[in-house]
Amino acid sequence: MRQIRLCVAAVAACLPLFAFAVPATADGPQPPIEAAIKAENARWAEAFARGDYEAIGRLYTKDGALLPPGGDKVTGGSAIAEHFTKGYAGSKPDTVSFSHYEFYGNDQIVTEVSDAEIRDPGGKLKYRGKQILIFLKQGGAWKLHRDIWNDYAPLKSDGR
Repeated sequence: MRQIRLCVAAVAACLPLFAFAVPATADGPQPPIEAAIKAENARWAEAFARGDYEAIGRLYTKDGALLPPGGDKVTGGSAIAEHFTKGYAGSKPDTVSFSHYEFYGNDQIVTEVSDAEIRDPGGKLKYRGKQILIFLKQGGAWKLHRDIWNDYAPLKSDGR
């Protein structure tokens, strides 16, 4: 009986050590990583608002990919830039904003779940959707690796 008590006491004494060994992925990335990912989102939004789709393409990894709803996979920065150029040809650039963030990952790979809204140059809501983005850290910089999105319910006539 004494040996069992000693064994239980030893295990109980070690439990706090195991708590410190839990990987960072359990609680998601630390606040500086979240801030860095949000900064990448801001760069994306700024390039989109300028209609600078080449700059958007440079925000992705070499084999980064868009996974658009109902469309083919678009791989590589040049193809991504072309995708947006064709999609917005002949129109003034829209603006995009991101919100309702969730982050999961560590200091090398982060998954973001968030909402996106696109507004026309006059500020009218054109699109509301949700997205999953996977970021990889490459050469000390965060790069988009996968970008998938889909719509919320269609907008009502009053823009909601």
